[in-house]
Amino acid sequence: MRRRQFCYRRNSWIYKAVCVFIVFLISLLLVDAKLRPALYELAALEAYAISSRTVNTAVEKILSENPPAYSEIVSINFADNNAVTGITTDVVKMNLFKSRVTNAIDTEFNRKGKTEITVSLGTASGIALFSGWGPYVDVDVGFSSSTQSDFENIFTSAGINQTQHSVMLNIETTVILAMSGKRIKQTVETSFCVAQTVIVGTVPGVMVEG
Repeated sequence: MRRRQFCYRRNSWIYKAVCVFIVFLISLLLVDAKLRPALYELAALEAYAISSRTVNTAVEKILSENPPAYSEIVSINFADNNAVTGITTDVVKMNLFKSRVTNAIDTEFNRKGKTEITVSLGTASGIALFSGWGPYVDVDVGFSSSTQSDFENIFTSAGINQTQHSVMLNIETTVILAMSGKRIKQTVETSFCVAQTVIVGTVPGVMVEG
C-alpha cells in the first residue's frame, strides 16, 4: 500500500514538473514571438543610422582628399559686355568624381562586413517604463550595398544681379541588412555640395553639358 502511494506521489510530481516545463516553454515561445520582430526593428533602426554615417564618412573623405574646384568642372561664358551667355559642365570630370564617390561608399560597406548591434529587451518589450533597461541582446548585422548618384545644378539668388550656383551630388545607397537569416532592404539618401560659386550677371535659363 505504501509502495503504491509512493509511486503515485512520484508520478504526480513528475506530471506537475512536466506541466510546469510545458507552460514555461510555451511562455518562452510566446515571449520570443513577441520580442523577436521588435528586436529586428530596433536593430534595423540602429543599422540605418550606421549606414548613414558610413555614407557620410566615405563622401567626406573623398571631398577632403581631392575635391574638384568649381573652375575644373564648370565653365562660364561671357559676352563682350560681361553678360553671362552660357554655362557648361565637364561631364567627363564630373563622372570620374562621381565614380570615385560611389566606389568609396561601397568599399566602406564591404569593409564593414558584420556589425554587432546591442538592443535592450526592455525597449523591445514596448513598455515605456522598461525602455532602455536590460537585459541586452546582441544582434549580428551584415551589410551589403549598391550606390547610385547623380549631379544636380541649383541656382539661387545671392543679391542684385548675382546668382549662387551650387553643384550638388545626390546619392542613393541601397543597403541590404542580413540578420539571422532575415534580409531587410533600406535606402539611404543624401546630398553633398561638390562645388559652388557666385555668378555676377544674368544667368541664362539653359545649361550645356559638354
